[in-house]
Amino acid sequence: MNMNLGCLLLSLIGLVNLALGSPGDWLDEFIDCRESCEIIRSCSDPSTDAPDHHNGFDLSYFDETPVFLRKCLLWDCESDCDYQCQQIVTILRIENGEEIYQFHGKWPFKRMFGIQELYSTLFSIANFVPHYRGFKILRSELKKLSHYDKSGILLDKYVYVSIAGMLAWTASSIFHLRDFIVTEKLDYFFAGATVLSGFHAIFIRIFRLDKHDNLRHLFCGTVILIFLMHILRLYLDWSYTYNMRFNVAFGVLQYLLLLTLSYRNYVHLKSQPKSRSSPYASQAQMTWQLCTVPLLLVVGTSLAMSCELFDFFSYTWQIDSHAIWHACTILPSWKLYDFFIRDYRYLKHRCNSLAE
Repeated sequence: MNMNLGCLLLSLIGLVNLALGSPGDWLDEFIDCRESCEIIRSCSDPSTDAPDHHNGFDLSYFDETPVFLRKCLLWDCESDCDYQCQQIVTILRIENGEEIYQFHGKWPFKRMFGIQELYSTLFSIANFVPHYRGFKILRSELKKLSHYDKSGILLDKYVYVSIAGMLAWTASSIFHLRDFIVTEKLDYFFAGATVLSGFHAIFIRIFRLDKHDNLRHLFCGTVILIFLMHILRLYLDWSYTYNMRFNVAFGVLQYLLLLTLSYRNYVHLKSQPKSRSSPYASQAQMTWQLCTVPLLLVVGTSLAMSCELFDFFSYTWQIDSHAIWHACTILPSWKLYDFFIRDYRYLKHRCNSLAE
């Protein structure tokens, strides 16, 4: 399961709007401000004189770009003028009691400690932690197995999910730290990888492809080919609409697979004598851990998408609904790996019981 699905769905919809432009991009005062800033700061041609006409921003004081931002985060003159004018125009609109507008598909965040979107960056870093923890506990579980224990194949697939998650949230952190075309594309490429890796792992678990080497290799190869073709498609002709449809399609399939696994666990638990459910937990506990938890993960992450549906931004607190969505995915990701481990142990216990 991929906790980025809602983020993908709704942020990609927002990026379609980005392609069409945002209301702030076409404000006369924003256009005038940028023009004045770039001329006064001699962004394009140092020999250019100050503008002859007066647009209200000619005498405005535009700060020079701090060395750290210019050298380390690659804020050039034009991009810094764009940023400064977003702030100038937004403050003017707030003072006049006017609506705050987005620019280039994003809210006008203040740079804080050099970071473009502080809370989204922090919450992206926080989301890295559950996947790193998942990677550690899955690797620890794998070390307990013998080399010939084929049940470890399932754990291997979950490890790939954790690696894709760590890569995705690293890319997200970098993207929210500094928005470039390349950081944007990497963010969405790796987010797509998490969708496919989750779909891949849960599909193998449900259909027990760990027992069928040829079918598993064929399926894994197909998934890898789908991802490579997806990247190639975007490389040749980037399309936000196509990217959205791709990720949503596999994300929904992933949700359906997880719900199917929850139901199948429930059926198995109810069909077994209580004494055989698990030597470590009661049947009620097992029902909660193996049936209710995955159901809540799907329902909870779906409900959390309402943070994006009701898009809002607080200039005072410098936080928006997208950042809150990132905050809402931390706990579900943590619980997801707990479910993977418990489901694996239950499956192994059930197989051992049948073999006796």
